[in-house]
Amino acid sequence: MTYRELINEVLIRLRETTISTDWSGAINDSNVVSDYQKLIGSFINDSKRTVESFHDWLILRDTVNVTCVSGTRSYTLSSGQEFKILDSVNNRTGHQLSQVTRQYLNRAKYPTESQGEPSYYGINGKDSSNNLKVEFEPTPNVTDTISFDMVKYQDELTLATTEMLVPAKPVILGAWARAIAERGEDGGTQSSVAAAEHAEALNQAIIKDNGNTQYENDFFVAERYANNWNNG
Repeated sequence: MTYRELINEVLIRLRETTISTDWSGAINDSNVVSDYQKLIGSFINDSKRTVESFHDWLILRDTVNVTCVSGTRSYTLSSGQEFKILDSVNNRTGHQLSQVTRQYLNRAKYPTESQGEPSYYGINGKDSSNNLKVEFEPTPNVTDTISFDMVKYQDELTLATTEMLVPAKPVILGAWARAIAERGEDGGTQSSVAAAEHAEALNQAIIKDNGNTQYENDFFVAERYANNWNNG
C-alpha cells in the first residue's frame, strides 16, 4: 500500500476526512494535507518502525558487498545506519566472519597489525555520508569480496506514492491505536480492541513470513550432522 492509502485507512477508522489526492513532495511541506492528517502520517511511520524491528522480514533482506583491498583495514558499509547483519561470508573462500567488539579490534591492531584472510569484523564509526564503517581482522592481504546479508529498514515514508514494504495490516492497526491514545480515549473498549487487533495482526504476519524461512536453521543442523557422520 502507498503512504497515502495507509494514512487513509487509519483516518477511516477514526471517522475523519481522508486525503483525496496525492500530495506533491514531502508530506510535512504540503499545504493540502491537514495538520491532523500529518499527525496520522507520523503515527504510520512510528508503527512501521515497530513492525520492522519485531521480525527479520524477508522483504527487508538485502546483501551488501564490500570489496577488500590488500593492506586496507576499514571500509564503508554502504547501507545507511539502520540495519541488522545476519551473516557475512568471504566469496572467495566461503569462510564466515564473526562479529567482534571495538575493544577486540584495538587489541588485535596494536602494536602490530596482522594481515591475512579476514576472520572477524566490527562496526567502527561512520563516513561523511553517515554510512557506518566496517573494520576487518586480520587486515586483508588480497582482493576479496565480503558479502553481508542483512535486514535493512525502509526509510521513513514522506511521499504520497511510496509503497511500504512490510505487511500493512499491523502497521495500520498500530497507528490506529496510537491515534486513539493521542485523543485521550486509551482507557476505553475501543483502545483495547485496537491494541488486541494490532498484536494479532502482527503475530499472523510473522507466522506467514516465518513459513518461508522455517528450514533456515534446519539446513545448518543437517549440514553439521552430515559432516560429523562423514568424519566418523
